[in-house]
Amino acid sequence: MRKTISKAEALVVFRRDAWSCRYCNDAVFFTPVLKILDSLNPGHGYYHAHGKTGAVLDIFQWKWATIDHIVPVSHGGKNTLDNYVTACWKCNLTLNDKFQDKSNAVILNVTNKNMGWDGFSGLYSKLGLRDSWSKLFSMDDKELLKAAEAQAEKS
Repeated sequence: MRKTISKAEALVVFRRDAWSCRYCNDAVFFTPVLKILDSLNPGHGYYHAHGKTGAVLDIFQWKWATIDHIVPVSHGGKNTLDNYVTACWKCNLTLNDKFQDKSNAVILNVTNKNMGWDGFSGLYSKLGLRDSWSKLFSMDDKELLKAAEAQAEKS
């Protein structure tokens, strides 16, 4: 059975994958930051709640960070960190429930990792927000993994 992926689990995967789509290797963007940017500077195409074509710049519309199951749950895949990868919205929609097309999910964009790309997630805490995401961003990788494992056990 497919379960909701916790924020902590998602952040572990995004960091592990260097905020890069593991299928196309493009950099991805942290959606909550795009939403905030749009509220601070409306009408510039950063975000639309439904991803409406023409309301969002292509680079943001198709490159939102999402979590995908390498082996879909419908094909026996597990809800575990090692079966999750970062996928851009476009790849996630394209691959959907396909199993055979995901064999290239092990590729990691080393350039994005070496450059320190963070999907704009670094802006989140700089915007002064205090919520469940900001608490997770304050954790180092070890603490975050522990939080993700604890949340996974609850669900």
